[in-house]
Amino acid sequence: ASATAADGDPDAKQEVRNIAAVKLLKERKDVSLLYVKGLVCPSCAIGIRVKVGKLPFVDSTRYKRGIDMDTKTQLLTIALLPGAKANAGELDKAITDAGYEPAEWYSLEDGKLKATAFASAKKSK
Repeated sequence: ASATAADGDPDAKQEVRNIAAVKLLKERKDVSLLYVKGLVCPSCAIGIRVKVGKLPFVDSTRYKRGIDMDTKTQLLTIALLPGAKANAGELDKAITDAGYEPAEWYSLEDGKLKATAFASAKKSK
């Protein structure tokens, strides 16, 4: 069973999120994968799509305005333009401006999942 805001625990278990993150990063090319706290319903993505979809490195022709979201894992997949690199500072600001808390940025290094905390997440701890 997935956790929802209604049961008081909006966060997916870390192990579930990690497994999903590895799978997504292996399957999808030219993406950035983020864990964003509070993404518990499909309408949550609307504000994030508006803010993040405007960033210069986002390929808004993929997914919905360049953003795919999984409410079960709170993972946000951002489609990147070919050869583009995502800017952590711009993503942090856009997600925060949309009213959500960016927590971690995922990447694969030698087939292993690496999670990097966003600057705003480090400050709030």
